[in-house]
This record gives sequence, C-alpha cells and structure tokens, in this order.
Amino acid sequence: MTDRPVRLLDLGEVSPLRSQALYHALGESMDAESPDTIVLCRPAAPHFCVGYHQLPREALDLDWCRRAGYPVLQRRIGGGAVFLDGSQLFYQCIFHRRRAPLMVAAVYHRFLMPAVEALRGLGLPASLEGINEIEVAGRRIAGTGGGQIGEAMVVTGNILFDFDYEAMACGWRVPSEPFRRLAAEGLRRHVTTLKRELARVPPAGEVSRLLVDRYGEALGRPLLPGALTAREEEALRRAEQELTAPAGSGGALGRPDRGLKIARGVYVRQVEVATSAGPVRVTLRLRDGIIDDLVLAGPLPGQPRRARAVGTGARALPESRRGVAGEAGTEGSRAHSAS
Repeated sequence: MTDRPVRLLDLGEVSPLRSQALYHALGESMDAESPDTIVLCRPAAPHFCVGYHQLPREALDLDWCRRAGYPVLQRRIGGGAVFLDGSQLFYQCIFHRRRAPLMVAAVYHRFLMPAVEALRGLGLPASLEGINEIEVAGRRIAGTGGGQIGEAMVVTGNILFDFDYEAMACGWRVPSEPFRRLAAEGLRRHVTTLKRELARVPPAGEVSRLLVDRYGEALGRPLLPGALTAREEEALRRAEQELTAPAGSGGALGRPDRGLKIARGVYVRQVEVATSAGPVRVTLRLRDGIIDDLVLAGPLPGQPRRARAVGTGARALPESRRGVAGEAGTEGSRAHSAS
C-alpha cells in the first residue's frame, strides 16, 4: 500500500473514442512508478461499446447502429454491450496491479464503493450487490466493467443521469421482435436514472466533486489534479487508432438461449420447444430464475398446463399466446450466467 496521491484527470466532455481510449492507454503505459489515476469524463456524442468477450456483430445490430449514426467500439475489459452518451458520467480507475487487491470481488469493492457512497450523498439508497452491480432500491443505476490492461488493474463505471432506453433496445441484435419487446420492457423496469429517482437532477460537476471526495476518503489518499505525460499521450494516440478498427458485421447470430442480461438476475431468453403440433418458439424474461413474462409463438396444441393468462394488461398477439408462469420448472427455463 502507498500513501502517494492519486492523479485526477477531470476532463469534462471528450469524444466517444477518447472516452474509451483513455483507460486503455493509461493501462498500457503504466509501470510501477506511474501514478495511480482516476479519470472523470463524459462522451460528447452517443455510441455503443461492447465488452472484451463479445463479438460486436452478435451483440449489436450493426446495420441499425450505422443507419442511426452510432459508432461501435470494443473495449478490452469485461461487461456487456452498452449505449453511452453525454447524460452519463464516467469514472475510470487505473491502478498498478500491485497497489490493487488480488481477489476480483475485493477489486470491485474497493473501486465501486466510493461511487455507491457518492449516490448515497445525493440521498439515494444505493448499494453494491453481487460482485459489481450498483443499484438503487433494487434497480440498476450504473454500468461497470473491469480487467487487467498491461500492468494496470482497471475498473470503470458510469452514473446514469438519464438513459435512452429506446436506443439501447433498438441497438441489440435479437432473434425476434418479442425478444426485443421483453428486453425493452425489462430495461425500463429494472434500470433507473438520477432523473427518475430525484426531484432535482444535480449538475455533473456536483456529482464529480462527490466522487472525488468519496474516493479520497475510501482510498486514504488525496486526489490531485494532473495531466497526461508525453508517454501517455503517445499511448493514447495508439489506443485511438486500435479502437477505430472496423468492428465487423454479418455472421451468425449468437445463442439466444444463453440469455441477454438486463440487470442483476434479469435475463431474456429464447428457445424452441418440440411439441406434437410442431416447434414452438418460447421467448421469456426471467428474474432470479423465475419466469416474469413470456411469449409463445407456433402451432400450439392447447394452453400449456403451467401457463396462465396475464391480467387485464395482457395484449392479444397474432400466432402467439402471452402469459406468465410460476417458478421455472425445467432446467431449460433457467437463465445462464452472462457478463
């Protein structure tokens, strides 16, 4: 452990490319003598970003993204496909791996709890759930990711002042429109924002100051404003070039049965089930392994025993039946873990 100050790069609004390239460059150029750094910034334009383990063409509808004018970037740390814009404040922690915890859970706890405390400072009942889920009253209010880049341990997150739910839902590459509909409904139900939670949305500068204060308290080290070194500027240019490589398009769709993660414990899945009347497509949203909503499409021989009609809010769907069931009764109806 060290008591050296943490360098603060409070950069305000930057290009989408730079907002992602910064932590890549700082990680790649870091050595034992480099300052541990926290970056605060906001993207100047909307874009999508996919995680290290994803294929952009499987996670997103790249044709739609291109028509809508949204660039697609791929980061070198984990997490899923996300829609990012200027209504989100990014915080990026880039610390030498020797000055970070060894265990993944401890890494996230150290670098995400200050963001939780900042939200509490705004009067919100925020909490860190699981390993790396920041929630307010059970609803997600931040995206997070992490991993090792070069000699650095990197943890990133954002605070959602507002969120374009429609753009996120349209950007996903999905196997069917019922799948997209259940995902879009799940987003609005399980992802929240400062605008939805607070009577007054604070300016970004106020939230930035809260983050700086809480990180300083949690780390026991002051955060001092600084600037990039010449070596880091060169690494930043390289990172921007690498991140502008084409994301690719086309290709086969991924496995929809593995699930699209919406929030902690909330997934949308689609499977095909053989019946005596023919194959039936089952699209369902699960919360903690329990079916929250489903759409059935195909030549159904009769009303499934475990399904019952939704209440007064149910909609009639051509060639489908919409319903909910109790706890998922088969192995195939449970969601797999997804990043």
